[in-house]
Amino acid sequence: MDIADLLEVSYPRLVYHIYLVETDKRYKTFEIPKKSGGIRQISTPITALKIIQTKLNQVLQTVYEIKPSVHGFVMGKNIVTNAQAHTKKRYVLNLDLTDFFPSINFGRVRGMFMATPYGLHPDVATVLAQICCHNNQLPQGAPTSPIVTNMICAKMDSQLQRLAKEYKATYTRYADDITFSTTLPKFPEELAYIVAEEYVDKIFIGNRLLSIINENGFEVNNPKNRLQVKGNHQEVTGLTTNLFPNVDRRYVRQVRAMLHAWAKFGLEAAEEEFRGKYEKKTRTVTKDKLTFKQVLRGKIAFIGMVKGNEDPIYLKFLKLYKQITNEQ
Repeated sequence: MDIADLLEVSYPRLVYHIYLVETDKRYKTFEIPKKSGGIRQISTPITALKIIQTKLNQVLQTVYEIKPSVHGFVMGKNIVTNAQAHTKKRYVLNLDLTDFFPSINFGRVRGMFMATPYGLHPDVATVLAQICCHNNQLPQGAPTSPIVTNMICAKMDSQLQRLAKEYKATYTRYADDITFSTTLPKFPEELAYIVAEEYVDKIFIGNRLLSIINENGFEVNNPKNRLQVKGNHQEVTGLTTNLFPNVDRRYVRQVRAMLHAWAKFGLEAAEEEFRGKYEKKTRTVTKDKLTFKQVLRGKIAFIGMVKGNEDPIYLKFLKLYKQITNEQ
């Protein structure tokens, strides 16, 4: 009953939505292509369960103690603050966790609510895990999933923070994206090391780092390991970090091409070219399909967020956009 009161919903209604509505009727599931290849499955709640999860998310945000190393799904932090932590470093190590959301199952979520620091009664933990999970996993697309991942990772974040400090490195995590960087002349082997194979150098995660990740119920997606050295291109959560967080040149070229196509051939032709060239790679057909104009405006705003609102490229693109749309 207390949970129902907390979420401002009647107890029978709460029971109905988490136990009685058929599982396949609670969520809409669709797939989007991953940048690195493969498919990501998104399940988003479609009944009043979404409102219940949104309210629970607000409650959980107030009890989760944000770790300084966490930049994903927390207020005031984003991929820019994540990248800023690793600028001007000699080495930058990037690694990914395999199947991040799906690997967090009902038992892990329930266990987390019962364990320190939350210490909830098993019955309460069961109901909360029931609200958060779908098909025995954390659905990517539910309002509660991002905060729950941060709560699940809290212990691992503290351990990795201490490990980084021990080896004079900086650690951050943005969702399933883990980064360590250092200015040391040699990268600590306890974190990662390179083995030269026939035609390619392979990066292996060091035993200390690997055991912390594995003990916390996660696995490293080894093909995506990258150890980037100063003097070469260094990237963190999609942003270049050699001197300061910056947008990839290809991204800037894409925005310039979109503006050029619109100015020269008109909105309809530009939209058609964009759909054919880029959208197949990055988006899927969803109910709320963004227009070419919205996508372009969003991309220009993103350049401003990363490079700053005084940046000449951002100002030039914004001016062009306003000229084409006759905005003041």
